[in-house]
Amino acid sequence: MKISNIECLVVDGLYPYVIIDTDQGITGVGECFRRAPWVIKSAIETVFSEIVLGKDPTDSSNIWNQLYEAASVCGPYGSLLTAISGIDIAIWDINLQVSSIPLHSILGSKKKNQIKLYASSMKRDMSPEEEADRAASYYDQGYSFYKMHSAYPEEIDSPRDRTIQHVEAIRKKLGDKLEVMVDVNGAYSTKKAIEIGKHLQDLNVFQFEQPVHVTDLDGLKQVSDSLDIPVASGECCYTVGDFKHLIKQGNPDIVQPDVVKTGGITEFLKIFPFIKSQNKSIMIHNTQPLISTAVHVHFLTNDEDLTLPLEYNIEKISIRENPIIRNNFEAKNGMINVPESAGIGLDFDISEMRKRQTLI
Repeated sequence: MKISNIECLVVDGLYPYVIIDTDQGITGVGECFRRAPWVIKSAIETVFSEIVLGKDPTDSSNIWNQLYEAASVCGPYGSLLTAISGIDIAIWDINLQVSSIPLHSILGSKKKNQIKLYASSMKRDMSPEEEADRAASYYDQGYSFYKMHSAYPEEIDSPRDRTIQHVEAIRKKLGDKLEVMVDVNGAYSTKKAIEIGKHLQDLNVFQFEQPVHVTDLDGLKQVSDSLDIPVASGECCYTVGDFKHLIKQGNPDIVQPDVVKTGGITEFLKIFPFIKSQNKSIMIHNTQPLISTAVHVHFLTNDEDLTLPLEYNIEKISIRENPIIRNNFEAKNGMINVPESAGIGLDFDISEMRKRQTLI
């Protein structure tokens, strides 16, 4: 079997998907992180395609290494590695279809039919009362965890920040019935993060995510060492080496890998056990509703020790609201089913994706 074609479709102008065909008529679909879709598409179709075409997809590790080497001359991280993520996932999808098994079957024994989710709110323009109402509505839908984004990362230590007021409003409305998580995307200096973190402790917040800039690992360690509240980071790490550096220098309590950033399943298979070996909790970063969510669900279903919920973006997302898949893969009562069909488990309507691809 040989790879006969590779392309990247930017669906609805935002979501980059990799389509890989083989000479045996099997097609794999992969997903890249949604930022910088045109950089990703260009990288796939001009830098990586000549490496992939004609290759045997069963040689996935060697293909990954060649892609990584090709990217390293201009820095494989960021958009280049997220492009590799989509290619790698599509290749895994092909191989799993050939074997007629779902991803979780080769990761271990399935222990859960459903995975618990947390409601991840991306809105930053709500009042504290509106945030509390939104949190309550998702609590009523069966979610026991809610994450808010109320800070201003483009304006460090912004006087407009109302993070504490938002949490207070949620607590006033729901008490401690709902676990609240606070993600500020690096919006604070170290001193301010510690100050805010102590208030969050008093408000019984479950997790304080990315309190300082992702490159400030010394600051992250100071925050983590100063607070009892669990501090989380890792969504901007890419390879095993990045996670080693994060844990050694930043010492977060909770680590957050994301398969559509890390170069796909091949590198994720190395990252996951490494984090566990460091006795760190894993709470996967996951802002995309289809392949990203499906792959993460496959990983979580095999490990009873991984009890923290999976992130689930609650904003309107065109590829979910106006689906590009034929099968039902949506949250219900704060849970999502583990896909059972061969491959990643999602049945993509590629003709619909082509209709909705944006061209420039």
